[in-house]
Amino acid sequence: MDAEWVSLLLIQKFQVLLLDGEATIANPNLRNQVQEATNKLRLLHQSLKVSRNADQTGRLLRAFYSAEDATDIFLARTLLLQRQKLRGYGGIVCQPFKGFWIQSLFTVQIKKFMSLIGHAGCNNNISGSSLQDGTMENTRHQGTRRTGFSYLDVGRDVVGLGDQAKELEERLICSNENNQAATELISVVGEGGSGKTTLMRIVYEKVRIKRHFKNCIWVDVSDYVFRVRDVVFEMLKQVDEILAEAEESFFEQELVSKLSEVLRKDRYLVVVDDVGAPEVLERLQNVIPKSDNGSRIVVTTSNTDVVAFASSTLQMGRLNNEESWKLFLKKVCSAEDSLSNNLDLIPFKEQLLKLCDGLPLAISLMGGMLSMVESSHSEWSRVIDDANNLDGNVLALSYQELPSWMKPCFLYMGLFPKGFEVPVRRLFQLWIAEGLVTPSCSGELGPEEVAEVYLEELINRNMIEVARWRSDGIPKTCRIPGSIYDVFSPKAAAEIGLFYIHCKSHHSSGDQPRFPVRRLASYLSIKNYPSSDWYIRSLRSYISFGAHKGGIPAGEIGKFLNKLILRRDLGLLTVLDLEGVYKPRLPKSFQKLLNLKHVGLRSTALDSLPESICDLPCLETLDVKHTSITSLPSSIWMAKNLRHLYMDWIHFDDISIQLSSDSEPLAKLQTLRGLSISEQSPILSSLFKITCLTKLALRFSLTLPEPMNNWISQLTTLQSLRLRSIKKTGERGSIKLSALSDHQKLLDLYLLGVLPRPINIKLLPPNLKILTLSMSQLRKDPMRTLGQLPYLNILRLFGDSYLGEEMTCYQGGFPQLQVLKLWKLVELEKWTVMEGAMPCLREVEIRACKRLEKLEGLKQLATLKELILTNMPSHFAKEVKENMGSNVFIRENEWKSCPLPA
Repeated sequence: MDAEWVSLLLIQKFQVLLLDGEATIANPNLRNQVQEATNKLRLLHQSLKVSRNADQTGRLLRAFYSAEDATDIFLARTLLLQRQKLRGYGGIVCQPFKGFWIQSLFTVQIKKFMSLIGHAGCNNNISGSSLQDGTMENTRHQGTRRTGFSYLDVGRDVVGLGDQAKELEERLICSNENNQAATELISVVGEGGSGKTTLMRIVYEKVRIKRHFKNCIWVDVSDYVFRVRDVVFEMLKQVDEILAEAEESFFEQELVSKLSEVLRKDRYLVVVDDVGAPEVLERLQNVIPKSDNGSRIVVTTSNTDVVAFASSTLQMGRLNNEESWKLFLKKVCSAEDSLSNNLDLIPFKEQLLKLCDGLPLAISLMGGMLSMVESSHSEWSRVIDDANNLDGNVLALSYQELPSWMKPCFLYMGLFPKGFEVPVRRLFQLWIAEGLVTPSCSGELGPEEVAEVYLEELINRNMIEVARWRSDGIPKTCRIPGSIYDVFSPKAAAEIGLFYIHCKSHHSSGDQPRFPVRRLASYLSIKNYPSSDWYIRSLRSYISFGAHKGGIPAGEIGKFLNKLILRRDLGLLTVLDLEGVYKPRLPKSFQKLLNLKHVGLRSTALDSLPESICDLPCLETLDVKHTSITSLPSSIWMAKNLRHLYMDWIHFDDISIQLSSDSEPLAKLQTLRGLSISEQSPILSSLFKITCLTKLALRFSLTLPEPMNNWISQLTTLQSLRLRSIKKTGERGSIKLSALSDHQKLLDLYLLGVLPRPINIKLLPPNLKILTLSMSQLRKDPMRTLGQLPYLNILRLFGDSYLGEEMTCYQGGFPQLQVLKLWKLVELEKWTVMEGAMPCLREVEIRACKRLEKLEGLKQLATLKELILTNMPSHFAKEVKENMGSNVFIRENEWKSCPLPA
């Protein structure tokens, strides 16, 4: 089963070779060999769908990986030779000889591969149509049931935890109504998949809990990687984000001292999720201050040894049959078809209940599987029979039922540390760079859109969970549930060789991996990584999670990368992701890493890059956002394959860029964020040639140039547009933007600068979901106009966006608005919400609106859950608390430093 999807990835790689034509394979004999290998591999792929032979799988994986190595080395050598020709290296006689040698060597390796797979169980009865290019791929991206999801669904599937939630809530609050009670440690213990985290999340989100505890903190810990400093920093950030950013480069003891100082002031609740070992809890208890004000620490764990530290314990059990069936129906049926499916599933009820045995995880996985197959008696019966054939192992079945092309995407999640919240943005970029996600065969979906489909299906199958949602209801971060991670991360690493994890537990064991390391995830300093050929020769990806913001630059990373470069005359490295690592030192000779597609340096505090990084011929993503890098080499503007460029307001005004009139700079670019330009910028003429952008963020001085305005109006593929007009003196500029009514795909609009005229609804994107205005200096109340946007989810009115004294939200306005932020509207005195306005509003934040006195109609909003008052007068906060209903949580923030968007 695992060799099946590996073969699929290899077929894809061979197809790229064939489609590239004579540019890559000039030898007709070699082309024929590759085509024959592709055909055989397709046949073998079909037979592997039903194979269960573990020995055969191991042999095939070695053959597939060897073929992949040979292919990538051939491509790298060919690319190197082509670059040498362009630069005039190697001599007229030498270059053809090198090309002949490279192709001849690859021919031998392809023949060897065909010999290895020749007797591997191909099914000769398979239709010859499967040999046609692309036929096997036609099933991709079809049959995925896109049910849609958002944060509004969180908690709707909770069943059978009501009594336990009430009991835990009472233990947290009622037992310490005397505020002099000492800090108490409570444990929630149960087997993997029993619902410990779900139960704790239900209680943690209750308004009563948030009101009782001034500071609520939630942290996840892992057996594989546990650094006290990282956990303390995360805790401090949740208490006071502004303070945490100021202390970001501090060492562990300094952060511990600051956290202790903050927590001692008020009653706190700290939840430590998924504690796997007593030592972890011991170390954490040393950094969480004891108090006599009724504070609480709650740990969730499957380890009974951890329970010994707790003063009280809540034991999780399994669901009864009634609760199990109720939860199952919620997981398998959407709201519109729940009744019919309920009746259709009745004949299978007894079998399903027996299979899942009351374990919430098994119920969720089985429900997710059945929700994705055809709703028929035969299909449901097949899935249940398969589960029985696996001795009721629902976890194994959930993986077996995944489409083959989705399996590596799922297993890839095990590369991240347990409990790690993976940014969806980062995950998609890595999937694509690794070749795990490709455009749909029809061309209707690009790789990013296909990645969205894959993630949605994995979430619907309950194999991946959303850790955090964006305010517009889109997943922001995700992770594998702990019980699933414990099974599949070791499988992906040890049994399949998808990746290798360099961490304390693996390093100390001294076990050599079964396959040469292809993807390396480093949880420790890379300094002690083994240097033998087995660990380096096939390395495609290096992702580091080590040394986060410790004040000491990660110099060992440069030495490790130099080791890769010096070991071979070419580099196979495709992915270099160092996001969050503090100041990694990078090698100067990046140009030798010819296959490098993804360079992720976000949040690394770097202030410069090697110039050669922009000359990488295969570079697709360069992310230097949240760094101190202020310039890039001009050669980045000629990167032919670059698709995503993230910067922090880098300008090219002082750089001479030589472009020919017929050149196509950044022809494939989709994301351009953090570019700073002026009216005299030398890149303007080149910028206008970029026509495929989906995300654009620009900062400019004075007024938006008319040619640029026209260019933006023609970018109808835009999904996100952010414009900042700031003069060289630092003052706000103006934005004269043309109509965006033709931008049907534009969902997110951010404008910082003076808008010279009132907002006209006819000029705005019709499908806008997120709108942010800052420094707009609007003098007419914009709420009547903006309330007509039918799909608006989030509205943010930042500093000086509106200069009026009164603001009114009218009946029927903002039909889908869920989040509203009003920041530093210095003249605002009265805000009125009329009956029937904002029927879906969930969260409001009012920040530094010092003159606001009257707030009318807000308490009538039944959907409102949270009202945040930041740096607001105390008398205003007091009046609001007295008038708002008990179901609304009111949070007060008093920040010495209260930054506004720049």
